[in-house]
Amino acid sequence: MRTLYLVGLRAGELLRLTQADIDFDSATLHIRHSKFDKSRVVPIAPDLVKHIGHCRTLATQRFGSCLPHMPLFPSPRGGRYSITALRAAFHQTLETAGIERTSDHRIRLHDLRHSFAALRLLLWCEQNVDLDAKLPLLATYLGHVGLASSQRYLQLTRDLMGEITRRHQVRFGYLIEEGSR
Repeated sequence: MRTLYLVGLRAGELLRLTQADIDFDSATLHIRHSKFDKSRVVPIAPDLVKHIGHCRTLATQRFGSCLPHMPLFPSPRGGRYSITALRAAFHQTLETAGIERTSDHRIRLHDLRHSFAALRLLLWCEQNVDLDAKLPLLATYLGHVGLASSQRYLQLTRDLMGEITRRHQVRFGYLIEEGSR
């Protein structure tokens, strides 16, 4: 779950990762044959690299050597997890965290990808970066064919609305007078 959230991968992309797809030296993952048969290389955070290295150590202890074709995150039997098993683990994680899945609020595995994109946008707003320059990078990172495909991931959250308001207050705040309606 951590890798899905912190890297913004599709579930299928995570399940297809092999030992050969991580480069510990450059802190990157090679995502192969994804949607529309596209491939890409994505950077990952140093703490996630360390976590994946720990997972590899545990897998090596359990299954012997980790050959390049083996899953990056092997199941208890050493093979690949199924999408059904991944979803079950996600639901178990939600339950352990005390997050209820009601008919009004269905949290899906794919929502981790949405959360990644929204968080990235929020961080960029907090850093006052040029969003016109950064949003195409986000689309490429997510493996989208264009920016329009990424728009559905960029939902307005309370935190993001606060940052957008703060950002525009600096530029246009003088247009709004206190106490006027």
